[in-house]
Amino acid sequence: MADYHRIHPVTVGSPPSAPPEGKKPTSHEDLQLPVTAPPPYAPAPLPPPQRRRKRHGRCCRCVCCTLLVLLALVLALGATAGILYLVFRPKIPSFHVDRLTVTRFDVNTTTMAVNDAFDVDVTATNPNRRIGIYYDGGDVTASFNGTDLCSGAFPALYQGHRTTVQPRISLTGETRLDSAVAAQLLQQRQAGFVPLTVRARVPIRIKFGAIKLWKMTGKADCNLVVDNLQAGTQLSIQSSSCSFKLKIF
Repeated sequence: MADYHRIHPVTVGSPPSAPPEGKKPTSHEDLQLPVTAPPPYAPAPLPPPQRRRKRHGRCCRCVCCTLLVLLALVLALGATAGILYLVFRPKIPSFHVDRLTVTRFDVNTTTMAVNDAFDVDVTATNPNRRIGIYYDGGDVTASFNGTDLCSGAFPALYQGHRTTVQPRISLTGETRLDSAVAAQLLQQRQAGFVPLTVRARVPIRIKFGAIKLWKMTGKADCNLVVDNLQAGTQLSIQSSSCSFKLKIF
């Protein structure tokens, strides 16, 4: 009798075996991988803020002290100036042109060049009772229609209280005139009505009693009208007006 092989039946699609009791099935969400975090970065230590505050406060104190010193100086100078003004009552000196003498006045009609020389007699009056004036030289010019004809130097001198000085100033020069100014000068000479301007810029020092102040600039401007510009004659001054200003700084 033939032997038959035994065939064991296999069930297709049978469910997987259940896990043992007390153990939950493992899912993908429950799987956790270890995370390795980088070590924390330690920043470089900053300088302590107290030093900056101290330095800033020290600078503020220096600036405040400087401003206070300047304010005190300004107040002291203002008080001193006010006291001097009340005590001495300063007045501006006056200037006047007395005489104008032409010693040379040559005009080259070809080149329109003028070679001239003037002697100017000036009267300066100091009306102050307690103030003296030092004149430290200076520049004087004579011009026609804005064109300088000649120039010279103001003498250095001292003018006492309520005194008058009369310096003589010699002016010389050589100037080339343009055609318009030369024609106008010729016309004014023929008409006997020549306008001239004498301008002085003189450094001066004011003396209050025994106190001599800093150097200032005196500006004198005199507008004249003379009858002619003929050499060797003393000109007749038909009109004259002078102004004086004192530039403190």
